[in-house]
Amino acid sequence: MCFVSLKERLRNVILKALSEPKKHALFLNTLSYLENQGARKIAAAEDPYFVKREMLKHAAEEFRHAFYLKEQINKVHSSTPLDYSKDNILGWPHTAHYLNALDVRTQRYLRKHFQGSFPLERKASYTLVTAAIELRASELYPLYQSLLKQARSPVRVQSIVLEEAQHLEEMKSNIGKIPDGDRHLRAITSIESTLCRSWIEAVNRSL
Repeated sequence: MCFVSLKERLRNVILKALSEPKKHALFLNTLSYLENQGARKIAAAEDPYFVKREMLKHAAEEFRHAFYLKEQINKVHSSTPLDYSKDNILGWPHTAHYLNALDVRTQRYLRKHFQGSFPLERKASYTLVTAAIELRASELYPLYQSLLKQARSPVRVQSIVLEEAQHLEEMKSNIGKIPDGDRHLRAITSIESTLCRSWIEAVNRSL
């Protein structure tokens, strides 16, 4: 069980989104939604008092990514900025359930391996889920940036590429602090790969 590259599937979807301004606007809005959802999950995972600087920084940057992607919409489609209602999100309801499903399945998996150790399970869940998502982001955003450049689009996501790469390095460092962390990461990335494949197919149908 391990991370499965879905680069070619992602390439096809991105190219399809870039083919029309309205489709591109919806794609940007969908990515913004996912970044916002991820940021909210990080914030929800914080201890109410003992908040680590790394987690606070990560949540702030994910919220900023969501805002930045929203701002890019006006560069490709001049209509009123889109909200996050289902009619404005590609791949619904898969997009809405993507991160939630990864959370639930990760917790179910970890419950079998960290029986009776809730603090360790909670820490491992945050680290492993975040690492899996950052691995996918490290595939999606550089590809998106490359295709944007080829299409001579005014949209740019290079700043997101750089920050997501930094997040991934931070998570890789934290994996080493989890017992059998590498083995558990392979299991969680396998789960994420299955969910992401379904998400890509749903987005493709929406386009």
